[in-house]
Amino acid sequence: MPSHDNAADHALMSLPYETWIPIGAAAQKAKIDKAAVESVVRLGRRRGVLCTRGKGAAQQVMRIYPAPRRQDRRSAGSQE
Repeated sequence: MPSHDNAADHALMSLPYETWIPIGAAAQKAKIDKAAVESVVRLGRRRGVLCTRGKGAAQQVMRIYPAPRRQDRRSAGSQE
């Protein structure tokens, strides 16, 4: 498993579960800069781990899945 997945998983799991927090607070909790938090949030949404609401500086994020998860690469292939 690549180390960036471990870093992303760590950042995602550092966010509070089922609690809305501002995107700036998410960056502080995950100990990453505000530029990197956008990429982590995007990844978390794709994996079904995070939800977001709002836009810009007012954006909030909430972790909705209790553990890291990834898309199964085999099922992402051709679906017959």
